[in-house]
Amino acid sequence: MFLTDFIKGRKNISCQESEGINLAVYLINEFKDRRFTFRGLKNKYSGVDAEELLKLLQKEIDSTLILYRYITSVKKFTDRKGVPQVKIRIIGKASSMNRYNPLDIELDITTEM
Repeated sequence: MFLTDFIKGRKNISCQESEGINLAVYLINEFKDRRFTFRGLKNKYSGVDAEELLKLLQKEIDSTLILYRYITSVKKFTDRKGVPQVKIRIIGKASSMNRYNPLDIELDITTEM
C-alpha cells in the first residue's frame, strides 16, 4: 500500500501485471455495468460504457503503424465510499529492450464514480 492510497482512503488494493491486453479486456467485462474514462493517443473520452470502450480500444490499437508489445498493469481497489474501482494502464513497447523509447505509447482506463 502506498502513502497516497492511504491518504485517499483506498482499501483492498491489488496490483496485477501481464503481457498482452487480455487482462484489460477481462476487467472491462467484469465492470461492464460501469462507465469509464479512456485516455487514448490523441483524444480523451469520458462516460463511455464497456462495449464502446472495447471498440475505442481496438480502434486505437489498429490505428498505430508500429507493432507493439503490450504490457497491462492493473490496480483494483475499494474507494472511501466502498465502491470497487479499477485503473488500467496499457503500455505499448516499440522495442524488445526495456528502456526508454520515444515511440512507446500509454493508454489509460479508469472507472468513473
